[in-house]
Amino acid sequence: MGNATESQVVERYLDCLAAHDWDGLADTIADKDLTREGPFCDRVDGKAHYVAYLRKVCTNLTGHRLEVQRVSHVDTRLSFAELTETFEIDGVATTWPECILFEQGDDGLISHVSVFFKQRGGPTRSDG
Repeated sequence: MGNATESQVVERYLDCLAAHDWDGLADTIADKDLTREGPFCDRVDGKAHYVAYLRKVCTNLTGHRLEVQRVSHVDTRLSFAELTETFEIDGVATTWPECILFEQGDDGLISHVSVFFKQRGGPTRSDG
């Protein structure tokens, strides 16, 4: 892959995830050694398993929407995406802010995904 394509792989992944375009998303992921670590310390290994996992989870979430706020490229191999995912829980649209870390291999494709959620309801911090 060329540099222009490599620098847009994360953005294409996110666009495809938002559109539930599983074939397009699969094109952004390395064929070998993909690892996805989730916010609950869950792990999915392998491209086929990961795409099947996303397809099952996202299509079963009523009202699933993804909105990207920012993608930050640390270098050609490491990026972070800040986003929100919204879906219905008991008929109420609920939004979860999250950050996803992406690592790209030598071929420019995504080889590692790590998902972090922000938690609501914690105590506020006071410096005083």
